[in-house]
Amino acid sequence: MSYLSNFERSFSEHTLVLLRDYSGLFDATMLVNSLLGLIVVPQQTALDAIPDDPFARLSEWGIKGDSIKNAGCPRPKNLQPETIRGLVINLRHAVAHFRIEPVYESDNVVAFKYQNDTGFEAVLSLVEIRLFVEKLASHLSAQ
Repeated sequence: MSYLSNFERSFSEHTLVLLRDYSGLFDATMLVNSLLGLIVVPQQTALDAIPDDPFARLSEWGIKGDSIKNAGCPRPKNLQPETIRGLVINLRHAVAHFRIEPVYESDNVVAFKYQNDTGFEAVLSLVEIRLFVEKLASHLSAQ
């Protein structure tokens, strides 16, 4: 079992507070920043703390199954891309390499499209991103 350091736990807890308390004009930006922090910080030291639950459990993490267009191909650092842990790895790869595009509806950002060089592609609504980030922050702060 992997235990997160105090910094990682605090970072996750603080991100969760920011998510719950934020009510400004830049919700989409705040969500992307929160997601980036939560997928990079644990990636470096506590990836094992993220469950390897199958995509059948995506809804428990706030994501609709049809939002994942392609899970991507297995790679040495992501042998099981069709898991929650695999999703985090793929999202991290997409965000870190800036393969993220806003999806607009009437001049408002309503979702983000994520892609990477493994074939991974997902279109997550702001609601899905918020639910996923909250679940991930809660999960990591409980470790």
